Amino acid sequence: MHALSLDWEKRKDSCIALGKLLPASDAFGALITMLDDPDTAVEQEAAEVLARFGGIDGILAILETLGRRAEDGDSDYIAYRLRELQIFEQLPILQLARNALEVNSSPFAREGLKQLERILPSHNG
Repeated sequence: MHALSLDWEKRKDSCIALGKLLPASDAFGALITMLDDPDTAVEQEAAEVLARFGGIDGILAILETLGRRAEDGDSDYIAYRLRELQIFEQLPILQLARNALEVNSSPFAREGLKQLERILPSHNG
């Protein structure tokens, strides 16, 4: 596994490999860590894998990250990747996020949902 590699491309590729190991807690934890990677391509890939294969916990982890990093412009890349998933691949990201908040509505997760609602087209969610 290259999750800790100095090469961003190897870290990005490791997100897909980690996704195949979900719901293993080690893989899940590594993907959550990668949501804060120094490279935005890695963050986006980790978010996509968590959105696709991480279930409610994956969506909550993304929301928490978005909310915690609300003032960090780089976190917008994560939100825009989720927007692409909703629009082009018909993944109901906004609805999944709203459902996840019914399970755990921490302040950061609520802020993350607000960010998604500003970016994602509500007619698809």
